[in-house]
Amino acid sequence: MDRTVKEVDNYEVVASFYDYLMRHVQYRRWYRFVVNVLKRHNLHEGKLLEMACGTGNMLMHFAKAGWQCVGVDKSQAMLNVAAAKLADNKNRVELICGDMRDQRIYGNFSAVICLYDSINYCMGESALHDALQNMINNLDSGGVFIFDICTINNCRQNFHNYSEKEVFQNKEYTRKATFDPFTHQQINEFWINTIPAEHVVLHERHVQQIFRISQVDEIVKDIGSCEIAGIYENYTRRPGSEKSDRVHFIIIKS
Repeated sequence: MDRTVKEVDNYEVVASFYDYLMRHVQYRRWYRFVVNVLKRHNLHEGKLLEMACGTGNMLMHFAKAGWQCVGVDKSQAMLNVAAAKLADNKNRVELICGDMRDQRIYGNFSAVICLYDSINYCMGESALHDALQNMINNLDSGGVFIFDICTINNCRQNFHNYSEKEVFQNKEYTRKATFDPFTHQQINEFWINTIPAEHVVLHERHVQQIFRISQVDEIVKDIGSCEIAGIYENYTRRPGSEKSDRVHFIIIKS
């Protein structure tokens, strides 16, 4: 049977099985890492903004801990999943559809987070500058901004010429990942079929720009009005490096 490939927006379809796709992610461990960083800077509760909040896994932990949260994501489909998940905590969480690069003030926050290499969706240094500037602008003086980046090493070792094929509920998806060593772009593509198979295959193409630590460091310094309090490897307090898989930046607003 001949099939037509239809292009759809990022996460328009993947949102429906995103939590299954990311079932290996240790969100509770990640939450504990973030909370411990905030506590070291005397932040135990307050207002928190999560950019690129996705399906709300991190927001759920913070809302249950008593934080007043705002979650922003570019994908309405992801926010719809988050809304259902956070229904029991809806008085503590507001969800907004928006782009992290837009210069928009969502409120005054004691903490801002942007996790799971969401910042790598900024294509180029100018877009990265805009996104970081926007998130820092939403911080109170003395507030803490935590974000992470995926490294070139991680892409080369784990996500170059990677593929998987899975079935979840009524969907079958194929995922293929490649890393371009010249442009430093990580490309993840999904082909999604419904079961039983229909004539149309849905296709999502996700592209991330992988930055070096030094690039991010220079952009943060260029923004000003803040300082880098730490650059950590994965979920530890070990110094992050290009050999790390994931690096967290801890930013304090002046």
